[in-house]
Formats: sequence, C-alpha cells, structure tokens
Amino acid sequence: MGKPMAFAVRFVAEGQTVQTTSRDLDEAGLFVRCVEPPGRGERVVLRLYLPGIAAGDSIDAIVTESWDEGFRATFTDLSESARIHIRAALESDVPAEPVHLEPLEHENRRYLPRYIDRLHVTLEPGGEHETLNVSGSGMFVQTETPPDIDQIVQLILAFPDGAPPAQGQAIVLRQVKPGSSHPPGVGVQFIAADDDFRERLDAYIEALQKR
Repeated sequence: MGKPMAFAVRFVAEGQTVQTTSRDLDEAGLFVRCVEPPGRGERVVLRLYLPGIAAGDSIDAIVTESWDEGFRATFTDLSESARIHIRAALESDVPAEPVHLEPLEHENRRYLPRYIDRLHVTLEPGGEHETLNVSGSGMFVQTETPPDIDQIVQLILAFPDGAPPAQGQAIVLRQVKPGSSHPPGVGVQFIAADDDFRERLDAYIEALQKR
C-alpha cells in the first residue's frame, strides 16, 4: 500500500469513463476507488488531478489487482514531468489523508483544502441535508441519521450554477453520531461520477476560493 492520499482521478477502461478518487499513491501506481472496477489485466487511461499535472495529461496503466471497492493500477507509461509531480506529492509534508472527514470549522493543512459552505445535498438513502464542508475529493454532510461506514450512497448535489442537480456516488468513510462534540453526519468520498459532475464541482470550488 502506498501513501494514503485522496485526490480526484479520471479513468477510461473498455469504453467507460469514470470520475472518482484515489485511496493511496506510490511512484509505481495507485489505488482507485470504484463501484464497478475493471478486471485484472485490463488497460486503463488515467488522469490524476494532482497539483502541477494538467488535467489533460493522460497516463497509461494496467490493472494489477481488482476488488469490490476498487482497483490498483500500475503505471506503464509515465512521462518524466508526471513522475516528478507524483514524487513531489509523495514527499510533501502536508497530511494526505482524505480531506473531508471531520466537520471542523477552521483552516487546516490537508493535501486538498476543504471549504466551509452550505450546499444542498440529497443522500439516497438518507434524505435531504446540507454540507458542512466540501473538497475536491468529498464532503461532510450533516445528518441526524448518518449511514454506516463503508456504505455506498447516491448523491444529488444542487450546485448554485442554475443547472439541474448533479448526481454521483460516494462511500462513507467517517460517521459522527448525534450526541458527540461535533455536529452529527458523515464524511463521504466521491467514487463514481461523470465529467459534468467533476467540471461543476471544480467550478464550484474555484468560486469558493475566490470568496
């Protein structure tokens, strides 16, 4: 297992294109969270949304392990510039655990910054709620009836761009029950969405950065 690190990943395999996130990274490859992972031996084309790597840069890889929760991809064609950026990410002293798991209301030095904002979200199962914070890899959703850890939930997000709600899937990585010192809810990490979801999420986060 590489360094625990959650960041956005896009992969194309056998005609399917999925926007998801990583679980860990090393210089040879990464673990990609996925609801319907490609099989072992399949070739995939990756885009890693790491600082310094352009979104259009493609990385060829092969699936070396596949489980219900995702797959491990080993790089087969990595440019020197991409290798440098991956090494820099691995050597960074910024904590690299998923960025959205605690509903804290202060700045932190996590790998991907999270932003405090109230965004309307529907969880299925779970009903209608609001976020407490959002990042490029996930969010914390306030709810009095948090789903169980490792549960896959459907997300319907009402971005403030005037377009219809965006849909995706996420996995529950943290659960805060009512009565604790923090607001109750769940920290979820995105694991399945389309390009439109990622583009709108990125635009939303960019707007939050400029506030």
